[in-house]
Amino acid sequence: MSAQTLYAGPGKVYRGTTAFFPEGENGEARFDVDQEKIPVASAMHGHVRFQQGDATLKITTKPCDNWGILPAVFPPNLGASCGVTAGLLAIGAKLMGNGVTNVPTSIWVPGDARLYTAVCTCIVKPPQMHLGVGKALFDSMEIMGMGDPAKKLGDAGFLYTITESAAADPGGQFTITDFVRESWTAAWTGTGFTAMEAEEEFTVVPEVKVNTYKVGKLTRLVKLASVSYMVKTRLVGPTHTNIDAAIGINGGRVLGSSFGSGTADLVLTSTSGKVITLKKADAVGVGFEFGGTKLGTGETGFVNAMTLTAGAADPLITFSV
Repeated sequence: MSAQTLYAGPGKVYRGTTAFFPEGENGEARFDVDQEKIPVASAMHGHVRFQQGDATLKITTKPCDNWGILPAVFPPNLGASCGVTAGLLAIGAKLMGNGVTNVPTSIWVPGDARLYTAVCTCIVKPPQMHLGVGKALFDSMEIMGMGDPAKKLGDAGFLYTITESAAADPGGQFTITDFVRESWTAAWTGTGFTAMEAEEEFTVVPEVKVNTYKVGKLTRLVKLASVSYMVKTRLVGPTHTNIDAAIGINGGRVLGSSFGSGTADLVLTSTSGKVITLKKADAVGVGFEFGGTKLGTGETGFVNAMTLTAGAADPLITFSV
């Protein structure tokens, strides 16, 4: 019996010029190919066979804490401002495909120096952010890959390439200078909301939707469809009466009223001075919990509203970088 080739070991994800190191001692990165099978059947025989359909892939990983990767994870076209780079929401922007320069995403494995490279990719699911002591900063992110627009399915390197050994490390250094797992506070308008803490953490939840377009059954273009952001937490600071007044259900808010219209920003600040600002935020929902071993304030969410200047969308969220 000949020796088998066994594949094992960690992988570093590298998209464009940004390296994403999987979080955790056994942190994972997945490279999953979705090969569409189109069924063929006849009335006399039932299922006969499958035909080759579209082919795409998905790369998922949970990046280890690095505040410096935020500009890559939340680019301006998602309505996010990172440092001095202003967010400019671009609904309908081409994220990858026809008319867009291919941005590859690679996973490099040390030891035997293997390299797996998706030739044309974009981030379709930015990670949630967890803000609290001992909390990993990022949740999982998802990168989509499609075939090279200049090639047809079946061509060499259409969707991805594999180098089995001796591949060069694409680069990118791990750093702990931007390691952020610390205490955060929040401030917002309204009685009781100027100095808030989280029972455990504040969670920043991005919601990004994309549209995909096919030509001859193959995915050839991906465009941005919509973006929104929410911050949720179990609040400490405001009284239950304060929260009830803020959500307005029992006084002040009428059916069809807009959340975030004319209200203040929600400003989150860490002990090291990092700042995240959810623009034009409004409180939504609350729960009250009862029990001998837990605090009694349930989860409250803050959602943002879009404002426009000269017809262009203002930033939805800002990060100090």
